[in-house]
Amino acid sequence: MKRFFLTLIIALYTMGSLSATELIGYPITPANTQVALLTCSPGEAIYELFGHTAIRVTDPTNRVDFVINYGLFDFNQPHFVYRFVRGKTDYTVGVSYTSTFISNYAERGSSITQSILNLSLSEKESLLDRLNENLQPENRVYRYNFIYNNCATKVRDVIDMSLERRISYPTHVDSYSFREAIMLYTDTAPWAQLGFDLCLGQGADKTASQREMLFLPEVLGNTYASSSMKDSLESIPLCIETTQLIPHNRESSSSWFSPTLCAYLLLLVMLYASFFVRKQEKWLEIIDVVLFTINGIGGCIILFLILYSQHPFTGQNFNILWMNPLTLFPLIACIFPFLKKINGLFYFGATLMFLAFVILIPILPQHFNLAVLPWVLTLLLRSYLRFSAIRQRHKNRLNRM
Repeated sequence: MKRFFLTLIIALYTMGSLSATELIGYPITPANTQVALLTCSPGEAIYELFGHTAIRVTDPTNRVDFVINYGLFDFNQPHFVYRFVRGKTDYTVGVSYTSTFISNYAERGSSITQSILNLSLSEKESLLDRLNENLQPENRVYRYNFIYNNCATKVRDVIDMSLERRISYPTHVDSYSFREAIMLYTDTAPWAQLGFDLCLGQGADKTASQREMLFLPEVLGNTYASSSMKDSLESIPLCIETTQLIPHNRESSSSWFSPTLCAYLLLLVMLYASFFVRKQEKWLEIIDVVLFTINGIGGCIILFLILYSQHPFTGQNFNILWMNPLTLFPLIACIFPFLKKINGLFYFGATLMFLAFVILIPILPQHFNLAVLPWVLTLLLRSYLRFSAIRQRHKNRLNRM
């Protein structure tokens, strides 16, 4: 009889410790559940350059094996490009079968690394509750922010808030500015890197804290795999084990056709054309209009980002000193010919503007892409020569008088 009551007490205790909860309607037993961080290596598309992070929830007893993904977006959203430039893009958290998630990343050749989290029962319950809350229809959509609120930071935050113990990060790590961190993942995409460098201002050059660096999925995965959790009694690893679910199966390639190479080639061509192809002055004027128009359109985008974008670090952008809407003047003068009477004034001002920027580059508190200098030198060359030609024509007219 005593054995029966003892068995009954143990059974009741076990049932309590294996209390069931749910994940999107599927029953889950937290005591049997395994929660893991999934880190996907970068892909080729611009939105794949930084990799991806997700959470895997596995409960073999209830045949549950899902991935919670905070990186879902829809290109077909109304005004997607405009909203993205404004920093008002909405992302969605969703769920997929792990097998589907893995096959999608295997197709693009990305690796997936799994780090199993060393969570207590109450921490698992808390994390599952938070995931369930995030997956509710009214909570699934969130305002995306490239640095502070993306697929990696959402995962970081939901895990951190579920822990009862304090995370201790590795102590010996390299320090990077936000721009340097971005450059680590855009080395194989130089045109994308140019875009980031033009659009991000002075703020991107400040040093990111160790926690802020976790906006990068691979940094988050590597940091968590090397971190520990501490309470008043002990320190234990944050992750039980880290394994690779699928290997990297894509060759990394960098295009030789880089912005820097193109900018220097353009500078050489324009130097030759300016001094050795005098008979083609009309064509040079057309090329000047094209070059200054490209620069002016870029300036409009930068000015728009400075004034209206909610993206971090787009304000205080010193690129506006050389790439600004004022350089649209040659195009405007072609449309309204009466403005050509002040062409000389424009090219004189442009010469001073570009020259001042070249002189100030070493002391300005912002990193500039390597392609900027040859491009600015090209515009400086053409501004000075156009101003000189207009002044010479003016002197010739005065002499004839």
